[in-house]
Amino acid sequence: KIEKICITGGGSVKFREFFEQIKPKPVKLDELGTQAFGAAHLLKDRSNVKILGPQIEDLIPCIIISMGTGVSYSALSIDNKVKHVGGSPLGGGTLLGLANLLIQVNNFDEILRLANIGKTSTLDLLISDIYGQNYGNTLLSDVCASSFAKASIEHKTAPKEDIAASLLSAICYSIAGGAATVARAEKVTSLVFVGGFLSMEGSIPDSLYKSASLFNKEISLIFPENHRYAGAIGAALRASELQ
Repeated sequence: KIEKICITGGGSVKFREFFEQIKPKPVKLDELGTQAFGAAHLLKDRSNVKILGPQIEDLIPCIIISMGTGVSYSALSIDNKVKHVGGSPLGGGTLLGLANLLIQVNNFDEILRLANIGKTSTLDLLISDIYGQNYGNTLLSDVCASSFAKASIEHKTAPKEDIAASLLSAICYSIAGGAATVARAEKVTSLVFVGGFLSMEGSIPDSLYKSASLFNKEISLIFPENHRYAGAIGAALRASELQ
């Protein structure tokens, strides 16, 4: 017997009238709060957490980056208080939409497969293309200076594998760069990534780290194993607390 139903996310609002007819009546929970609560729970098991960057002991306080159709940034404090601190419209929906327009592929796993084969250097203008070497101590030669710029400068066409690679890289750069800026403002060095757009297969983690660590080598990127289910886990845990 189902004793309690918790709902969260956009659908809990959009389909409110439908949910009001269900027994037992669902309890609506804040989406960002449940994601943060679920992420905090996942971080307790260090054996199921991958860290890129400094191997820190304390994972909280942190910025939680929820990578879905769009992207949200939430600050999680030591005492488990959650604050919405930003977001980006460039997320999984952007990847699927632009991939469909550019290479006629609208499947996330297939886009990742193509991107893993492709080369970003075919279309992206790198620091090495501008300076012929590293620029100072921060910008290494393989850092992207402008996504897809070579398509205009050199009037290039490219195979769909390279287009997928540059597209995925551009979105990851945007997400991680924004997260690093928020982390600096909140004075934390831990970035925790969750959500359905995140995949540990292929180049996504490395692309995120390359962007986030450009100007802060002390920053750590944290990937819980069950990151896709952070929201559902958080909702279930919150439900157990409700009377």
